[in-house]
Amino acid sequence: MKKIIMILFLGLLSSCDPGYNIYIANRSKSNILIETDPAISSRTFFSNSNPDNDSVLSKKVYSSNANNLYKLTKNQEIRLFSNVGFLSQNYFPYKSVKIIRDSDTLKIDKSNLMQKIIKKEKGLYYINIE
Repeated sequence: MKKIIMILFLGLLSSCDPGYNIYIANRSKSNILIETDPAISSRTFFSNSNPDNDSVLSKKVYSSNANNLYKLTKNQEIRLFSNVGFLSQNYFPYKSVKIIRDSDTLKIDKSNLMQKIIKKEKGLYYINIE
């Protein structure tokens, strides 16, 4: 009986925590700029057109004390942030995020994040710019 209780106890201790990633994907034909405050901590860019070129790139085009600007070309994605747990509008690690394309600007914050994302797979969420 002690062995069964010990096995059950160890099984409960070794449970997996869920996690999620939120990406911004440029599905448009033109370049977009992403302005964040503070900076994106992990700048991992992905290219759907040529997965062999996927790499960690620093494409910061402008940086000041307040803002950080990143450039995404056609079919590129960048991980905005990730977290352990379930997706919630209560966690948003930025003061501001702006996605700039041509003359349009999309502002993302805690209040509208859940409306802007699309779930792709388990734990992967996207903000698609078309």
